[in-house]
Amino acid sequence: MARFLLQVALVILVVLFAMRKGGRPERQIAMILFAMLAANTLYGLLVGWWSDYDQIPWHRVVLDCIGFGLILIVALRADRWWPLWVSGVQLLSVLAHLLRAIDADLHPLVYAIMDRWPYWMAIGLTALGTYLHAGRAKTVSND
Repeated sequence: MARFLLQVALVILVVLFAMRKGGRPERQIAMILFAMLAANTLYGLLVGWWSDYDQIPWHRVVLDCIGFGLILIVALRADRWWPLWVSGVQLLSVLAHLLRAIDADLHPLVYAIMDRWPYWMAIGLTALGTYLHAGRAKTVSND
């Protein structure tokens, strides 16, 4: 539960930071990450099924695929490097589900790490991208 609350807090902070200091790609990706977290949380509240990785969580497969597609669209339109990295780490989550579907003997802890860790990396990359954009914007405005 502590990791979940930390994740919620970090996503909210990154969204606020991106809305205040980020450009369009920063804001869009931050909102995609927030929407993914909100949809997953809402599903968990409605169904009461949170993090059982003994089976494939199909709602997370759908969320990760949609999230990957949306982030990739933003990344291909952006003039920044970091959105491509975010789409790459999101692709890792999608591939984790594919690997789990192929190999049913994959240990649930390994599957959980392969599914969740890329989201944490996406949060960090979005924060970094927003920070770098804010620095560039400040430098340009000072000239």
